[in-house]
Amino acid sequence: MTKAPFTVVPREDLDPICPHCTQPITEVYTKAKGPGWFLFPKTAIYFCPHCRKVIGFSQSRMA
Repeated sequence: MTKAPFTVVPREDLDPICPHCTQPITEVYTKAKGPGWFLFPKTAIYFCPHCRKVIGFSQSRMA
């Protein structure tokens, strides 16, 4: 079985849609906590500006 290659296609004509409220997302809100040092990473949460439900998390040691 052959696998199809994974392709990333830029689409500036489309806006993503919130998986919770289905509103188009033209901006994302973020809130971060932590100093962002090597042993103490900075944690960020990303959320919808319309319904304020969580879209994702990230963690960085080099903030």
